[in-house]
Amino acid sequence: MGGERPEQRKFNKIMEKMKNDDFKYIPKEEKQIDWTKYDQAQINEINNMLLLIRDTVDEASRRLKIEEIPDKKERGRPPKPPQDLAKAVLMQQYFGGSNRVTEGLAILFREKMEIRSSFSYKAIERAYEIPEVTLILQEVFKIAQEPISDKEHNFSIDGTGLPTSTKQNWEQDKQKSKTKGYEKMVAMVGTTYKMISAVTITKNPEGNESPYLEPLVIETAKKYGEVDLVTGDAAYISRENCNIIASIGAIPRIYPKKGISLRQKGSKAWTDMLLCFISDPQKWLEEYHSRSISETANSTYKRDFPVPLRRKINLRRKQEAFTRVCDYNLKRRCYLRYLEGIPLKVGG
Repeated sequence: MGGERPEQRKFNKIMEKMKNDDFKYIPKEEKQIDWTKYDQAQINEINNMLLLIRDTVDEASRRLKIEEIPDKKERGRPPKPPQDLAKAVLMQQYFGGSNRVTEGLAILFREKMEIRSSFSYKAIERAYEIPEVTLILQEVFKIAQEPISDKEHNFSIDGTGLPTSTKQNWEQDKQKSKTKGYEKMVAMVGTTYKMISAVTITKNPEGNESPYLEPLVIETAKKYGEVDLVTGDAAYISRENCNIIASIGAIPRIYPKKGISLRQKGSKAWTDMLLCFISDPQKWLEEYHSRSISETANSTYKRDFPVPLRRKINLRRKQEAFTRVCDYNLKRRCYLRYLEGIPLKVGG
């Protein structure tokens, strides 16, 4: 102990206080919600959501130059326009309906959604692995974020399990190491507008979340003009992750673990982050606790889509989870129109 640097001793002391609940953190005041505007957002949600799905899918198809598929002379079932199928799967996840119910929704909203073809419920099931539909959904994910790309600067990362059965509960099963039967989603979320900026559905729900930080940070940096802050819980604490965040010009705020060293070992961002923690723990924790927004986003995602993932084929199930992410962002856009005055206009 006598050979420790003063900063290290101070860090250890603060961590000990926090562990024993001797450090009093004063939470930041929560932003008040204008309930009149929120009521309007709820009243208009379904109408706005359907129109936004239609316009965003059409814009994505235009950008990708995906045209209507011409009639083919080869054997086999005739292909359906991927734009129509993309609209169908987005509607399916939004309403939480089965394949047969979604076939009915496509008929009901055919004119409103500008669906140009008819297709069976089996075509909807197969749509989750059609490459053109996948490309459209990926572009929809990007387009949904464009109105806030110069407004959102702070982000948080967190992972959560997505159940595939009504008998599952991620928080309870995680504590018992019963993660079989889940898909795990790791998402980067903007802490101001609560939109998901980057996401991955992991190969192994029992695996470490930390390696996913790098690709999600890089993807976020490509979409947003300026990233100032990235926060994460102790699962992401490493010098490498601090370096990755600093490399895009952002400040890392990753919750430290007791016993870690302040030594740089090739990471100035690591030492700077911990020295800031020592210098002003209250301010550091205020910045760090914006991380709770990612937990809020995960919770909202699960409330918006209470039905467990239905697809049995692994590829289709992961695409189903991503389709819900697209719907989550589109729904946020619908609410931001009323809460923040951000227009629903798509494209130029």
